[in-house]
Amino acid sequence: MKAKMAIKAIRSMLLSVIVLLPFQVSYGIPTIERSNNAETVQMDNEVPPSAQPKVVLLDIKEEYCDTECFLKKNADTVEFFAKTFGIDSSHIYEDLIKKNDNTSYDEYNIGLIKDSKGLKKYSSFEEGLIEYLIIFAKTNPTLVSNTIKPYTGDSKYVIDLIKYFTNIYTNVDYLTAVSIGAAESGHYKVAYMLAKNNIYGGMTYNQSLITYKNIEYGVMSYIRLLSKSYYGQGLTDIYSIGRVYCPVYDGNGQKIANPHWINLVSSAKVRYADSYSEITVSQLNG
Repeated sequence: MKAKMAIKAIRSMLLSVIVLLPFQVSYGIPTIERSNNAETVQMDNEVPPSAQPKVVLLDIKEEYCDTECFLKKNADTVEFFAKTFGIDSSHIYEDLIKKNDNTSYDEYNIGLIKDSKGLKKYSSFEEGLIEYLIIFAKTNPTLVSNTIKPYTGDSKYVIDLIKYFTNIYTNVDYLTAVSIGAAESGHYKVAYMLAKNNIYGGMTYNQSLITYKNIEYGVMSYIRLLSKSYYGQGLTDIYSIGRVYCPVYDGNGQKIANPHWINLVSSAKVRYADSYSEITVSQLNG
């Protein structure tokens, strides 16, 4: 008799499970999981299909960011270079967002600059932005201000600019760059050179001092020139640089670096030997 009752009870339990199972599947009855002595309730329909766990995780970690979002994160840099090039930053944002529409942007080549091999490679966002703005300024001259702003500040800011730009053009040695600039501009105090925002003595074809629109543009042009036309061509010490930068001919008719120029740069190297510190764009923006 007891055996028959037990079998009947088991049948009733199985029937209950079969009846309740579809309700659990269909209506999302919470299931309990135990982990590290704590209970967590997981609802089948807790996360909607439009917010799958992978997408939510990216948002939380801020790993997903479109072009507009990326530019906003780097707004200090964009604003600094907009001022340097004399371009309203709104034009830069608009053009870059349009260029990168429906494509995965390359933060080191935000302007999508190409050569015969495809997209060009740059070492940083800043370097790619500079090259993009050079092209933008040439193709959109009406959007560029060429108002000259003579520099009247102190030498510290000029040296800070050299620190910043040599950190972008990493093949250029800071100490050599700051020492050449110092030798050319009287340690960044020669008034007529500062008035033209020209610290390195660059000359036009008519042998007059080049005038740059502002000191930022002048220093950027100087470091970029060293990077591409000197260090980029294997001229990496003051003797090889000086042979092109400030040449004379010796008694044998050989072109060499001007000995007086070498002495000036060498003395400046001693003076600025311990002057390097990393400068951020936020510090330059003040």
